[in-house]
Amino acid sequence: MEIFHQIKIDPLRTFLSLFGVSVGIFVVVVSFALVDGFKRAVVAGFDHFGSDMIMVERFPVVEEASGDGAGNGDGGGDADWSRYASRPQPTIEDFLALAGQNVNTMAWSAIAGEAEADISYSGKIMRGCKLVGVRGAWQHLIYSSVCEGRDFSMAEMSGSDTKVIIGAKIAEGLSGQSSRNALCGSTVRIDGHNMTVVGILSEEGKNIINLYASDYALFMPFAAAENIAGEGVLETMIAAGPGSTSREAAMGEMRRTLRAARGLSPAQEDNFALNTMEDLCRQTVSLTRKITVLGLAVALFSLLIGGFGIVNIMFVSVKERTWSIGLKKALGARRRRIMLEFLTEALLLSAMGAAVGLLLACGVVALIPSGVVDARITSGHIVLAFALACTLGLASGLAPAARASRLLPVDALRK
Repeated sequence: MEIFHQIKIDPLRTFLSLFGVSVGIFVVVVSFALVDGFKRAVVAGFDHFGSDMIMVERFPVVEEASGDGAGNGDGGGDADWSRYASRPQPTIEDFLALAGQNVNTMAWSAIAGEAEADISYSGKIMRGCKLVGVRGAWQHLIYSSVCEGRDFSMAEMSGSDTKVIIGAKIAEGLSGQSSRNALCGSTVRIDGHNMTVVGILSEEGKNIINLYASDYALFMPFAAAENIAGEGVLETMIAAGPGSTSREAAMGEMRRTLRAARGLSPAQEDNFALNTMEDLCRQTVSLTRKITVLGLAVALFSLLIGGFGIVNIMFVSVKERTWSIGLKKALGARRRRIMLEFLTEALLLSAMGAAVGLLLACGVVALIPSGVVDARITSGHIVLAFALACTLGLASGLAPAARASRLLPVDALRK
């Protein structure tokens, strides 16, 4: 086709014109690959923790209305977040009140509080580890499980025993991969306190939806964590799973129990938030959608620039091939054939830009570690890329093709 002759004549102009198409397709494909991978990770977390998990925290995932205890009134903005920050942390007393609920209301419950701590062993030290004090069914809050050693006993969990279960990466950092078994039963120092390692957790890797990343965490009885971090320092959360009752019924019972435990009068508003894993997932997906819209806006802008570039190439091609077009029409070529020829050339140009954008997208997606986001380019993404490119090519080539098809043979041969 003669369009390739135009590419050879001025490759720089062609490159600049198709650059916008390539960038636009690149952004579209990478955005969709990342979003799809992110959604798979969210669904995996959703399935692991369960959509019915209820969490008692200071801050709500979805902003509440201020007002009375029934949640009525106006509110919103910075004042509400300041109000949330002044709320008391969930306490062990709150947990014990909830743990006394009927098993039909709550199948399990746990409290966890976190802070930062340093751990040392045999001359090695790891700083900034996550110290997590737990009580109850704490393994519902993590992906990992105890793979070496044992879990806490009920007596250890209820008291302030100096026992600790450490994450896989901490065990590896302190003793190496081959000798990590030797850590079980050993004494380590955590912020100056001697603690006995009773278990090591399996490696969990990276997960989008995660309550407590366990690879670099130190899990111990809640009272022991308070002794190390200091009373009131731990950022706490209570989690529970509904029993045979519905999630809404369980949340209603939990709310009544917490209000009674905290001595709130009917006129006082809740000084705690009941969040669900579904709320967390919904907010996460909503944030992802906003980022995707921003990326698609950039892609649309790039595609528009690429489309103007193709229009420019095609108009220059019509001008330079005026005599050739006149000759073809003089020999009997119809308007439809001339128009189809230029539209085909516009489609080829946009397809070339899409192919380059796809290759770049494949390279970038291949560089993303699978442990971060399971991003992959599917056949659907490829079809979408070429469908966008073809639509852009047809729209960009329509005006030049129409001008070429309307040329009169006599006028075209004079030029």
